[in-house]
Amino acid sequence: MSQVQSIFKIVVLLCFCGLGVTSPVTRGAEPVVWELVPLRTAGQKARGMRGGEMGQMAFSLAICKQDPNFLALGIDTAATYVSEDGGKNWQRRRAGIHSNGVQSVAFDPSNKKVLWAAGLRSSAGTERSFPPDERYYDKQADGIYRSDDLGKTWRLLHNAAFLRGQAQNEYFAFDPAGATTAGSRIIFALTHDQGLLRSGDGGKSWKPVGPKGIIGNAINRDPEKGWLWLAADQGLWLSRDDATTWVRIETPALPVKGMVVQQGKPEIIYLALGKAGIWRSGDAGKSWQQRNRGIWLQSKWSRLAMSPVNPQVLYAEATETGGPLPCYSHNGGLDWHKVESREAGFYGSSVYFAEGLVPHPTKAMTAFHLYPLRITNDGGKTWQLLGSGVSGSRLSSPSAIAFRPDDSKKMVFFHTDHGSSLTKDGGDTWDYVPAPRQKDLGSMSMPGGAYDPTAGSQTMVSAVGGWVRQRLCLTYDDGHTWEVLSDKEDDYLFFAWHPQDAKVVYVGTKTAGLRSDDAGRTWQRIDKPLRQMFSADGDMIYALTQPGKRRSQVERSMDRGKSWKPLGPELAHTIKAIAIDPKNPARVYAATSSGVWIYDGKSWLKRDEKNGLEQDFFGQTSFSTVAVDPRRPEVIYAGQNHSWRGIARGIFRSTDSGHSWKNISANLGPGLTVWAISVSPHDSSVWLGTDYGNWVLREPVQNKKTP
Repeated sequence: MSQVQSIFKIVVLLCFCGLGVTSPVTRGAEPVVWELVPLRTAGQKARGMRGGEMGQMAFSLAICKQDPNFLALGIDTAATYVSEDGGKNWQRRRAGIHSNGVQSVAFDPSNKKVLWAAGLRSSAGTERSFPPDERYYDKQADGIYRSDDLGKTWRLLHNAAFLRGQAQNEYFAFDPAGATTAGSRIIFALTHDQGLLRSGDGGKSWKPVGPKGIIGNAINRDPEKGWLWLAADQGLWLSRDDATTWVRIETPALPVKGMVVQQGKPEIIYLALGKAGIWRSGDAGKSWQQRNRGIWLQSKWSRLAMSPVNPQVLYAEATETGGPLPCYSHNGGLDWHKVESREAGFYGSSVYFAEGLVPHPTKAMTAFHLYPLRITNDGGKTWQLLGSGVSGSRLSSPSAIAFRPDDSKKMVFFHTDHGSSLTKDGGDTWDYVPAPRQKDLGSMSMPGGAYDPTAGSQTMVSAVGGWVRQRLCLTYDDGHTWEVLSDKEDDYLFFAWHPQDAKVVYVGTKTAGLRSDDAGRTWQRIDKPLRQMFSADGDMIYALTQPGKRRSQVERSMDRGKSWKPLGPELAHTIKAIAIDPKNPARVYAATSSGVWIYDGKSWLKRDEKNGLEQDFFGQTSFSTVAVDPRRPEVIYAGQNHSWRGIARGIFRSTDSGHSWKNISANLGPGLTVWAISVSPHDSSVWLGTDYGNWVLREPVQNKKTP
């Protein structure tokens, strides 16, 4: 075990309490410890950086005014992370948050250990309308959360809807009146289904106090005068009597995406008005002046920040792919300047969305910015990488890792949204090797891939594009360059290279499949949705068809897809993924929304709570991925997933061919959504793709009968 791996294990063990886990799961006499696999370059390692690519969207960043060493961030699919050392190191803290992610997070000004969070479902493409569409929020899990121990544990205080969107996302404000050592008693929370809410008892009860029918983006309360400013898609409102009465303020344009107010002088306010740019008022909105000199219009300006030490120091951000953001001003917005240098993270230095941005409460020229976390000490001219430990680049298919057959240290990760990454040292350091972005298809997702099994080969097959449409692509140099096949566009889900005949390659799409008999140069269609290949005989492939609603049929071809026969009877459930026993081609494991099903060559057998699997917070036993250890066929792993709704119960293992199961999430915490499981053919290490990045369990199973 490398020194880095040992350090990871020590750190994870020390973080058990912070994750809400009382003890690790034991496997015989040895505990199960999952190690985080943060992506970092060799150069970052040489600088002593742990790494962390923060692959999902971090909507919100907060700093504690009482103790600036405390920072918190909210992520759309991974809830909250907290740093206690000024942003240098971060710990995942979401125990008790059942929502899929967090849209906004705030420190209570009366107690530095009290945190507030807006939990949301975070469905892709959320429609921002009033009332919110019920497809985009969850009445059971979304709402206002509170933590009294710096995020180690949370509790849901009030159900509410929060809609995803690139806005300022500052949804909490506080009134110091009546505050105690336990925290503020008077809290304002901006929701998307109930408008602005007020609690006078520390969050136990809430009542609406703001304008009706709005989709809010930010709330600001001046601690000296008690003024409340509220920015929304529909306009700007001001209350001078702590939300008793409201006046709508005319603005130069709509929507009002971002807002910042000068402390002690709440009549001075700046607005981010999308493509209309940035505006300032010095008289509480009676008149407005443009502050667009130096910025470019047509971008969606949506986030503003002001130093509480020097109000002349401002920052502005827009949703602008690859833009030199955030812009900064040192003269109150009269002139704006682009960033002079921004240290590259693992994915480079580009910024794609307006995400977290917060100034230091006591250092005028210091601020923090996502993502990944960077710090400036010169008022925004230059930004340097700071945080370590926040991962999140998701693996999401059975083919999400391509293991090099003749090199146990070499593998490629294929990521949702972020292309692909190559390691030659077992995950310690990585090269970023994405295929070219297909701009007309959306993001740079690469759903999976497979290596040519020829000894020493650097050839792989993959696909690149958006979430539901990609183009097939090939590399002959480990991903450093890619050839994109423009005429092979589809929704790709599965990739496999024939292990005994290197000329034969398979790919599976949502509705069909392709086979190449010349190592990827030409392709022919297979009229079945391919999902698996039998590793001991690559002529044998499997398809998964859906003959009806909540009905699935596994089919098998013994001749590379030329002819097909059903493998067993239909299953009256929707199968999401299958895995094949590496020694018995008639034994199939299926991940479904009702547990794990096993086809034993004669019939389907159900495995659920009676066999050690568990229901998630929503009362379901929903699994979306399953994998078999290629070296130990009796060892099977299954991952729970409640995509877009909220957390699941993590990773389960059977060591007796699926008869009994045990949760082995261990230090990953009580709530975990698993997207992909890959088991190394070299050493049986288990690699997880989750909303919190990628993890590995390296130790082999000690006793096949004892999970």
